[in-house]
Amino acid sequence: MVATLREYSRCTALCVIVWLAPCFAESEKAPAMYNAACMDTDKLCIAEQALSFDAQVGSTNRANKNTSIEYEVYTPEEEQSKKRIVKDWTVIVYVAADNDLRNFAIRNIKQMTQIGSNEHLNILVHIDIRISGNQKITRRYFIERNKITHVNAHDPSSQQMDSGDPRTLISCCEWAIQNYPAHHYMLVFWNHGTGPVDPGSSRIINPSELFTFNPQTCKLELDRSIGFLDLINHAAMQRPRGICWDDTTGHYLTNQKLDAALAEITTRILKNRKFDIIAFDACLMATIEIADIVKKYSHIMVASQEVELGTGWYYDEALQQFLYTSPSAQALAQHIVSAYAKVYGPITNDYTQSAINLEAITELEENIDLVAQLLIQCLAEQQHRSVTSAIKASRNRFLCTHFEEPSYIDLHHFYSNLLENMRSFALPDNARNRELKNKLQQALERGKKIIINSVAANNVGKNLAQAKGISIYFPERYIHISYPLTAFANTYMWSNFLSHYLFT
Repeated sequence: MVATLREYSRCTALCVIVWLAPCFAESEKAPAMYNAACMDTDKLCIAEQALSFDAQVGSTNRANKNTSIEYEVYTPEEEQSKKRIVKDWTVIVYVAADNDLRNFAIRNIKQMTQIGSNEHLNILVHIDIRISGNQKITRRYFIERNKITHVNAHDPSSQQMDSGDPRTLISCCEWAIQNYPAHHYMLVFWNHGTGPVDPGSSRIINPSELFTFNPQTCKLELDRSIGFLDLINHAAMQRPRGICWDDTTGHYLTNQKLDAALAEITTRILKNRKFDIIAFDACLMATIEIADIVKKYSHIMVASQEVELGTGWYYDEALQQFLYTSPSAQALAQHIVSAYAKVYGPITNDYTQSAINLEAITELEENIDLVAQLLIQCLAEQQHRSVTSAIKASRNRFLCTHFEEPSYIDLHHFYSNLLENMRSFALPDNARNRELKNKLQQALERGKKIIINSVAANNVGKNLAQAKGISIYFPERYIHISYPLTAFANTYMWSNFLSHYLFT
């Protein structure tokens, strides 16, 4: 019998994973660290008490007796007296937890305390969360080894903020960058994600709801019988979602809001500098369309092509290098990708994580633009719908790597398939069309090389072995109403190609 997580909320799913832990333990591939992390509800409650979410803002400094994590509240005088030493790295984790992910936020913060700020590093957390009694609160934490310091307790402007408001993201980064300066910055977005498409009506969908447990393999498997966006659109609640969803306000960061907020942060606060890394601890964000936004504001992007389990990153693994050294941006990004595979490889065959060198993205986008233009020309010249059929075969969900949302396909795999299938193109035999096919072949081969060179690290489960780190939107039936609003669709010809392919 296959035990499904689809019936459970993400909070309940954690308890289900605990129930399955004995089977994980029987598998030689199941790491002890994952079993240990699958804590029960009582332990979650202890963790929440350790963070003092239910304590009054003006609590005095104290250490919680139930855990080894010390919890401190700065007074305004203590906050002002702290000397801001320029360190090598500041890591800012923007936690949008006013939703069904709240318990995972607590666990991830505890993981951060296993590393903690040190001479190389500042770890900062901005968290918007709803606690018992339906109370919405905002906390800003300075994370040290086995210690959490609440630094905004006496700031009335930051007690109840909206993680879906771009002004909150800007305020978070202004606090972090001005008070904890560094030579290098990483900004991590912690929440749900839907890639380049902003659904117009939805409820929050737990990625945990999409996995089933197979006792024969002792692994979690993705149920691909319904697409991620289709599942959202069939949900009862009429709410849109992009990233950083806030249940209390119903707001979220659309791709356009994300773009505007990052523009102000890098221009005004970072003084026209880029982040070294912008990362998404969220689902489905490793797409060319998201990279098109982030390339203006960061040198490297870390994200997943596939949905992520609710447990997300293990921050003690992701930040482990800082215990020994201060890594370069590329080394840190590569390590994060490897750490993700270390955790999830033994648990599921349906995982992805990649680090993308954004300096190479414009070249890839120009290549996609050229491929799109050439395909439009081929569609105009085709005989017997041969080009349409070849493209359809190349992006077929049984032949081309796609993800829980089937309209997101792996770009490299699509290019590889199209190189094979373009042999069946039937075009009028003339010099112009022979040159057209030759140009398309060269563009596809060149594009594959650019993808490989632009992905600094890529780790995937064996069910997604052909995924090379970058997805692209390619729907099978219609173009989502939000897609033409993306900067990528407005700048390059890919959206035009989709229209020609789908509707002519």
